[in-house]
Amino acid sequence: MATDSSGETDALLALYTTDREKLSTLAGERLALVAVQVTYLGLAIIALGGQRPIGGEWVAAFSAAPLWFMHAQHQILVAAALSRSRSVLLLEKHVVARAGLPPSQHQDIGHRAAVTIRELTGRYRIFKLQIFIAFGGIAAALIAFTCYALVVAAANSSWTSLPVLLAILFYCAFATVATISWTRTVQLQLDNGRLDEHSDESPGLRQSRDQVARVGVRAAEHDRDLVAGADP
Repeated sequence: MATDSSGETDALLALYTTDREKLSTLAGERLALVAVQVTYLGLAIIALGGQRPIGGEWVAAFSAAPLWFMHAQHQILVAAALSRSRSVLLLEKHVVARAGLPPSQHQDIGHRAAVTIRELTGRYRIFKLQIFIAFGGIAAALIAFTCYALVVAAANSSWTSLPVLLAILFYCAFATVATISWTRTVQLQLDNGRLDEHSDESPGLRQSRDQVARVGVRAAEHDRDLVAGADP
């Protein structure tokens, strides 16, 4: 039994370590993607800033398209990170429980401590505000550059020209998809918060606890029956 328990603990720690590493990798990929977006944004503004944009109205109208492509990839990475974060939280509950740490300290240990800072479900309002500023700033920059690209394209042709009209349809479609995607992403984060706030025990731990309780009840009933049978 001790060997089985040790093996389960080793497997649990291996899963937990793997998930934490993958979560860190996703964070690095997101930062790298943001760096690429900022670099492209600066170069595109320079290219569109002349008297006549490089490539004409077609290039100008669709110059924001790569930013929308990268934004879609960024949304996928954020959703993947939230799903991985949920996995880490669930595994961490088992690890903390096996370590015998007091429940009062669970909020300040491991990945859960970071969740209380950098997610919408965290405990500090100032950091929630910073999250809105950060993501709102990204959205504002993307929309502002998109409008700038359309204005530059229209200035070199007209608002009713084919490239401008096609670009407007393209950006509206992408903005709609992005809005729906972010709505689902926020829901994932709220689900993680509910898991963190209202589930100090994982389902597996609750099931094990209930099984132990049932065994204890049956043992007590059995002892009572033996005592009753022994009475004259």
